[in-house]
This record gives sequence, C-alpha cells and structure tokens, in this order.
Amino acid sequence: MSPVFNLNLYRHRLSTIGIDTHQSASYVVSISLVTECKMGATCRRILSTDSKKMADKKDKLLTAAIDFGTTYSGYAFSFEYDYKVDPLKISTNPLWVAGSRGLVSLKAPTCVLLSPKQEFITFGYEAEDLYVELALDENHYDHYFFKGFKIFIDEKGQLSKSMLIRDDKGKEAPALDLFAHVIRYLKNHLLSALDAKGATIKNKDIHWVLPVPALWTGSAKQFMREAANKAGILTEQLTLCLEPEAAALYCQHIPSTKLIGSPVTRPFLSFSAGAKFMIIDLGGKTVDISIYQKQSNGTYKELHRPTRGPWRGTEVDGAFHQMIIKIVGASCFQKFKDDFKADDLDFHRELETKKRNIKPESNSKTTIKLPISLVTTFEEETGENIREVIQQMQLYNANKMTFHTDKLRMETDLFKELFREPINMLVEHIQQLTTEDNLSDVSTILMVGGLSESCIMQDAIMKAFPAKRVIVPVDAGLAVLKGAVLFGHQSNTILESNPPGLL
Repeated sequence: MSPVFNLNLYRHRLSTIGIDTHQSASYVVSISLVTECKMGATCRRILSTDSKKMADKKDKLLTAAIDFGTTYSGYAFSFEYDYKVDPLKISTNPLWVAGSRGLVSLKAPTCVLLSPKQEFITFGYEAEDLYVELALDENHYDHYFFKGFKIFIDEKGQLSKSMLIRDDKGKEAPALDLFAHVIRYLKNHLLSALDAKGATIKNKDIHWVLPVPALWTGSAKQFMREAANKAGILTEQLTLCLEPEAAALYCQHIPSTKLIGSPVTRPFLSFSAGAKFMIIDLGGKTVDISIYQKQSNGTYKELHRPTRGPWRGTEVDGAFHQMIIKIVGASCFQKFKDDFKADDLDFHRELETKKRNIKPESNSKTTIKLPISLVTTFEEETGENIREVIQQMQLYNANKMTFHTDKLRMETDLFKELFREPINMLVEHIQQLTTEDNLSDVSTILMVGGLSESCIMQDAIMKAFPAKRVIVPVDAGLAVLKGAVLFGHQSNTILESNPPGLL
C-alpha cells in the first residue's frame, strides 16, 4: 500500500507543542517526513516543520513546567546551563504550607477564591484558609470558591471560551478565567521566587511547558493553550506535552537508587526493543493508564488507548466519610460540613496526613482527632452520647474503634480497609487490560502520581502482579512535573500513539 499523509493527525501533533497549524502554510512543507507512515500504522512524531520556533524555545534561559492537577498543582524549573551539566537539577517550590495541621507539600491544592465581583483573590492553601476565615464571620456567601475543577475539562467533549463552572455553592464563573487564574498565579509565584533569589529572569526568558492527559481531545488542549495565553504566556514560548510522556522521560533519566520496586536492579526503560510497559498515574481525583512498547529506534509506541477510572485517592476519603456517617448520620455530617468549615478543613487535612503515613506493616492503632463541633452537633441533634454509640455499633465491636475525649482510635486494619475498594477496582482493570492478546506480555508497571507514593498502594500492586516488575520513583508525585521540564529542554518525543480511529 502506498504511504498516506494524514493532514489532520499531522496538525494535531503539531498543536500539542504549541504550533498554530491554521495560521501558516509553512506547516505542510515537510509532508515527505510523514510518508513513512502507512494507513493503520502508528505515527505520532514531532516533525521539524518549524525549526525556528522550536529553536527559539530551546534558546530560553530557563524551562519551567506547570502541572495543573485536578487535586494539586505546582511548578518546577531548571536553567539551560544546569540542564547541560545535570539534567536532573530541577527545582520546585520548596514547600506549600497549610495554615492548619502543619500539612506541607510540594504542590498546592487546586483551589481558587474570587471576590463577589469575580476578581481573583488567591490560590491553593491560602484560598482554603481565607475562605474558612470568611465563613467564620459569615462573609463567604457572596464569594466564589472553586476546588478540583480541572475535572471539568475531562468531563466535556468540546469546550468553548464561554463555558461556565459552578463553585461550592452553585454560583458560576467563566471556565477560561479560572484556568488562567491558576496558571497566572503559578507563573507569577515562580517569577517572584526567582527575583527574591536575585535571578534576573523575565517571563520572556522562559520556555513554559504544560503537561496534559493523554486522553484529552484537541479541543481540551486548545482550551488549555488559550488559558495560558490569557495568563500571559505567549504561544511562541509554550509547549504542551502528554503526562505519560513526561513521566516516562523522567524515569528514563533517574538512577535505580531513586526507584522503589520489585525488584529494581537497573534503570527504568533500560530493557530491549519489543519490551512492553504500563504507566499508571494515580492522582487524587483521576487515574490514567497508558501502555507502550519500546521500538528499535528508541521511541515507545502506544499499544492501547489511554484509560481512566474511579480508582483515585478521593475514594479513600469517601470511604472514611461513609465510616463517619455510619456513626453520626448523613444529615448531621452535612450540617457539620456546612456550619463548621474551618473544622471540616482541619479534619480533611488530618486525614491526608494519615493516608500518607500508613504503611502495610503498621500494627499500632491509627488516631484521628474528631472535631468537637462534629461531636457537639451529633449529640445536640440526637440526644445520644457518641462514645456510647460507637461502643454499641456491631461493625466496630471488639474495640476495633474507640472514642476518648476528642480522639477517634481505630485498629490499623480498619483504616487500611479504606483503601480496599479503589485497590480492588484498579487491580481488576489492570487484569482486564493484560488479558488482551497484545498486552498479555506487559513486563513492567510504572506507578506515578501522588497516590503512588502511598506504601499501601505500592504493596497492593506488587502483590497483585508478582510476575511483573512494579517500580515507583521516590518522588512519584513529581514525576510528571519534572519530566515536563526535561521535555521542554529536549523538545522532542519518545512516545508514539495511535491516530484517532485505529483502535
């Protein structure tokens, strides 16, 4: 069969790196470069159609990536001269600190607080804390508070600039503005941090990279690009890359000493041509799975369309909330959440800390502080004593759960049970994927994303697939972010995917 040129696919691939294929006829001058692709064959290569634009990006003094996550967001960067000496010399914001519970992280919650006039106030932990302060004075009703709204893009097929997103009280604001607010905040935060260190770096000196999910449509990618433009990042200094692409690139660079696994005796992606591997990106509200095969030319071909499912970190939160609801009732718990937002936020942050620290071998009891406002609300609403109610519950007999003063104490096995449902669903989905003819010999599973740092999740996947090599970078939650920085420096692709309609 004669080689076939797919112009739409060609334009789609160029669009992922920030090249507007509808403004210049020069983007079709390299048709000969894609004639090697045959109908039904795999093709997703960055074509050197506009070498000047790509060279301009690589000539920037600094490359910075913004990981706009559904649950958490952050940035990372490295200077061009540092990259040439040590590609892994990548910096992140030292710490984002919550105003309560001492919770710290290398990313901040994807939260935005707007004024009653829809003017941007703040982002992240600051947005959560200030919103709580407003609620304590009952001044929050006219404000807009948005959290975890990236899922909006995932749920929409086609996007437009006029689309609206609802906040926690049902009030609406333009989606494009919200995304631009987050990108602008993180951009300005980085510039301010560099300025504080005496680095004379301006926005025009930076090549910005935004990683996006592999299953996003062209419309979603264009939406993100327009949000970046609105945030002050010009198209000519912007590149989009795929999240699994970034994760694989990062793990290809890090030494085996920075990997956790079963077993880890060599660097990731060091295996021979033909080897197949799976990337599981475990996030707070989304879990994406991509599968690739190493090619003889060093690239990695996509073997299956990316999949997504409800095996996320918030499922653990939901299981814990259901446990509390069994004690106090749904109406009481909702009243607590509505009337005591500060205590509810502290409750959530403490749960986050416990989720991170629990280990498979843990035997001691898990203690979580139960907000006194929740206890008081329950006892006032029902006239019952919460300690006696817990003691009488058949589900938590034999002292598996007890209540003392303001402390809820439970056997570790009971807390681990919160992970059971998302683990079972994830394992079942992986098993289903690997029963397909061309995926039965997938040899390696790479776990990235914040939830992949959970020892409980790591242990579960390793035990479920003992014949496979399961590996996790020690900073799994930053794998995509740091990989995006590397991608920006290299400005080429290591992964290939199937054109639309071939699977």
